[in-house]
Formats: sequence, C-alpha cells, structure tokens
Amino acid sequence: ALTPPESMIEVEPVHDDHPDLKTGTPGRSIPVRIGRTRRLVMRAVGDECVASTRYRVLAHRDALEEAGFATEVQLQAAPRWAPGRLPLRLADLVTDTWGPLPAELLFVHRRTYPPFFARRQRRPGVPLVFDFDDALYLPPPSAPQDERTRARFRRNFLATVAAADLVLCGNRELASQVPKGQTAILPTPIDCELFRPDSVKPATDPVVGWVGHADNLPFLEALADPLRELARRHSDFRLVVVSDRPPKIDGVPVEFRLWKLEDEVRCFDGIRVGLMPLDDTPWTRAKCAFKALQYMAFGIPPVVSPVGMNREVIDDGRNGYLASKPDEWFMYLDRLLNDHEFRRRLAEAGRHTVVERYSLEVVSTRLIALLREVLESPNTSGGSHPSTPQ
Repeated sequence: ALTPPESMIEVEPVHDDHPDLKTGTPGRSIPVRIGRTRRLVMRAVGDECVASTRYRVLAHRDALEEAGFATEVQLQAAPRWAPGRLPLRLADLVTDTWGPLPAELLFVHRRTYPPFFARRQRRPGVPLVFDFDDALYLPPPSAPQDERTRARFRRNFLATVAAADLVLCGNRELASQVPKGQTAILPTPIDCELFRPDSVKPATDPVVGWVGHADNLPFLEALADPLRELARRHSDFRLVVVSDRPPKIDGVPVEFRLWKLEDEVRCFDGIRVGLMPLDDTPWTRAKCAFKALQYMAFGIPPVVSPVGMNREVIDDGRNGYLASKPDEWFMYLDRLLNDHEFRRRLAEAGRHTVVERYSLEVVSTRLIALLREVLESPNTSGGSHPSTPQ
C-alpha cells in the first residue's frame, strides 16, 4: 500500500559504502530490475535547458531503464514563457488529452491543467504520477499578481493534483500545499559523478559566486552593501555571476558568465564561496535549495538565506552558513574567504550531505520504488478516481 496521506516520505541513504569525500566518489546503488518491462511516459515542461526537467526527469532515465522501465520522455517545443506561448499551451493541452498514450504509467512533471483537461489525463489502467518542485499554485513573480491570475494558477494546480494517484513534491513546503491524496517528498537530485570537486578549477582568488536565472537577480543585488565591503577589504575580490544577464551592483567587481548548457559544470570554476540569498515569501519558501546543493556537491561552501528548504539542508556553521542580516552576510563571507582550513571542513561536510541525502543514486532509487508501489497498488488502477475541482 502507498503511504497514508498524512505521512511524508523522506529520502534515506541507501549506499552500500561511504563516499570518499575528498575525491567526491559516491557509493553506487543500482536499482534492480524486477519483473517484466513496464512502459513509462514522462511529460515535462520545456526541453533540456529547463533545469527542473533536466534534473528531475532526464537525469533519471538511465536508472529507470536499468530498473525495467521502457521510458519515453515527451518534451515541449519551447518553454511556456517563450513568445507565442498561448498557441503552444493549447497544442499541449490537446496533445496531452487526446493523443495516444502507449504506457502503463504516466509521469507528469510541472505541467498543470485546467479542470476539464486534468480529468482527462487519466486513462483506464494507467496510473498518473504528478511531480513538481516549485510553487505552481502561485503565479511566478514575473507574472501578473491580480486575483484572477492567482485563482487560475491555484485552480489548475488543484485540478492536476486531484487527478493524480501520487504527487511527488520537491520539499515539505510544497507537500503542505497538496490538500489530500498520496504524497511523497522527493528532492531534486544531484549527479555527484558530474558535480564533484575535481570537476571545476580550484579557487585561487577571493571570489564569491552566484548562479541562477535573471528573475532572481534582485535577491543578489540586495547584498550590494556587504559585497562592496568585501571588495574594499580584499584587493582581488570578484563576484562571479552566471546568468542570462549581468546584475546591477555598483562598486563591486563583477565577472559575468553567460549561462550555457554545455558549460553547466565549468561555470562554477574558481568560485571560493557560493551565494543563495532569498526574500522570505510564499514563493521563495517553496524553493528546493538546489543552488546550495550544487555548490556543496562541488565542495564550495554556501552562504544562504534561512528560507524554506535551505533550513533543512544547511547545518549552520557545519556544512554552510545561514545569513539573514547584511552584517551576517559580510561576517560569514569574510571568514570563509580568509580561513582556508575552516572552508575546507565546511566543503567536505557539504559534499557529504549531498552524497548521502541528495545524490542521483539515492533519489533515483527512491523514485523507482515509488513508481513500483503505484503500479502494484490496487487503488491506483486508473479506472476510478475522485472528481477534480470544477
């Protein structure tokens, strides 16, 4: 049977051996093939350039195939925010609803549907798993925030989760928004074979770094004062920003690196300390701490805001720092830039945290177990299901 609705499944370490933290080698746990091959269709937003699709869908393909899932991944022609998104949205709705579905299990990542279309995602004998890692029940900060828009996002989210046999949530905050049904917490995984300390050039200068989408640059720009003070104290100080546009921070030496998929690893070269500042809002509390986890996988100590999942990932002063006030940001960054031995200890502890709790092997193994439970449960045949909101 699946986990009761009131329970939230945590991912536990399943490695056969301990990792070598200095070289960054995780223990290897390969899901065992059980029974016959099962046909799995995975629908995701955008293409491989969309981070959540890359990490929560495409990264699992090899493990799913090894475990006996014949997997077909259906991507979109363009992300939803591209020009002409309305025709693409309508095309998605029609294709997802009435197109053929040669599958025994349907996995939907981040695609939410209006109630009429959500009800028709269910096919006889095909359980539906819905996966999300962001506050899809809210309009993003870049979208209109009027009541009508907020109601539409909420309605589509509730209709989609109501149609699902299992809802996979990136963290506890997201899980708290699912009103009922079978829910499991499954964090976004890190490929610890790809993201490892010896994959990037070591830091030789007092450099702090930030990697993310330009929509989140205001959080970084809010750190202007402590960053200016660091630039005053350290003659070779630089702020590395990897994004789709540079920030606007006067008085701080900025090295801008345009994000490219082919440079996904190299963009972290030479960063001594990683930054993840956030405001404390319903939108940011739903974030999955992924930026911090990437830093930690590379052996880069993070300094982050104590918001949402960041509080679960960061053991303050042991594998990173939680900073709320400008003077805390300056104090923690200054210490990490100056104290090599302390920085090394935090880096090793951070890498250990990621390997043990958030590595691709750990999360893929848990995902496969959950998918098998859905397929084997007599309550998820896809035949009947509570009606979705009207």
